[in-house]
Amino acid sequence: MQLFLICNMDKILSQLKFAYQYIVNSIGFYPTLISIFFFALALLMLYLEAQGLSSHFKEDLPFMIITNGETARLILSSITTGVISLTVFSFTMVMLVLNQASANFTPRVIPGLISYKSNQRVLGLYLGTLVYTLIIMVNVRAEYYNSSLQDNSLPGFSIFLAMCFTFLCLSFFVYFIHSISQTIQIESILESIHTVTHKELSKAIEEDNGPEVPNVFVNSHTWHYIESPKTGYLQSLDEQAVLELCCKYNVVLDFELSLGNFLIVGIPFARINKRLDNMDEFKENFFELVDFYREERPSVNYLFGFKHITESAVRALSPGINDPGTAIKAIDYITDLFVLRMQLTDQKVLCDKDGAARIRFQHETFENLYALSLSPIRLYGKGSSVVVLRLLYLLRNLLFKVQEYPHLKPVLSQEAELLLFDADEEIHNPGDRQKINVQVQELNKMNVLYTALPLLQVKK
Repeated sequence: MQLFLICNMDKILSQLKFAYQYIVNSIGFYPTLISIFFFALALLMLYLEAQGLSSHFKEDLPFMIITNGETARLILSSITTGVISLTVFSFTMVMLVLNQASANFTPRVIPGLISYKSNQRVLGLYLGTLVYTLIIMVNVRAEYYNSSLQDNSLPGFSIFLAMCFTFLCLSFFVYFIHSISQTIQIESILESIHTVTHKELSKAIEEDNGPEVPNVFVNSHTWHYIESPKTGYLQSLDEQAVLELCCKYNVVLDFELSLGNFLIVGIPFARINKRLDNMDEFKENFFELVDFYREERPSVNYLFGFKHITESAVRALSPGINDPGTAIKAIDYITDLFVLRMQLTDQKVLCDKDGAARIRFQHETFENLYALSLSPIRLYGKGSSVVVLRLLYLLRNLLFKVQEYPHLKPVLSQEAELLLFDADEEIHNPGDRQKINVQVQELNKMNVLYTALPLLQVKK
């Protein structure tokens, strides 16, 4: 019975973690919290008004207290109308920004733009001010409120506070305009994606146990596969809860696909090292701890960060946009991420409290990640000498670091040869070809790759 309760508690906690992740990344998270705060503040102010708060301030600061009922209603009505208009206008701007970002960059960046906390707080201030003002307006000359007062006065200080919140909304509206104009700039989007991806990648490196594969994963004769319960993207799982589940059933779990991959219902994606008598019970408990959803957030998986930067570069190189400068900036950001990715092995192993390996995840290999990220850029930018030179500059930076990871040299050599092959086919200007050869010669002088890169033939 105790084991059953512990298992159910793990399920509930995992579902709460997944729900928390959805809620925090929602555009309505901070607006909801701030609105609740303003609702509670309005009730508190009405209680203090009933205790004579305005009467106390009326003697010392009479200019702050409104004593005319018609004036009070006019002010509160004007505040309500103005803040509603401000809120509608601001939300409209957000939707326009998201639409423009989806059209000009990539639709995958929209979840990241929505989750910007600064814009959410501004919108929350608007909604909170509106909630506060409406509650105060309802209680102006209200029978319940005035029954506790001897002089049938107004909640003057609360009305003055509503005016202060309105001034604050106007000030933050100016900030909101500035913030939203900065948010839509591709430099800001790329920097944001790079920052989040760099953080997640650094976290994965810290948790890396090295390239050695524990012996328990070597023998695969008695392993049994686990099929996907649904079609969708395997985004994340509650690692600690799954680790405890493996300890409970005394099994070792091996994921054959990396997190972020698309799964098909009924197709195997993981395996355990032995057949269980209660296999259905294990699968049911395991699937409760696994999260499937559609959004691709770099804060969940660093692989999506590479994908978003690549898609932004490819969109910039499309004929409709034709912005090679953005593509170059994307290549610069992705260069730094690849330098960091070289430090990470292709697997992640989780151990129990006794040090025994229980779970193994497969990272996307450096070779696959390099191809997935740079092949589209190479395809769409192979006719631009500027893009080709920047990709060669990316290779140059990686060659400075690859000495510590010699197993990656064939990957870099192969991709460089593919880049030069496409450039040889597409770039015909002798001057551009000569510039590319100069860069290639500098790479060959580094004597890092096992074979020298070929030069482009230049017709005189």
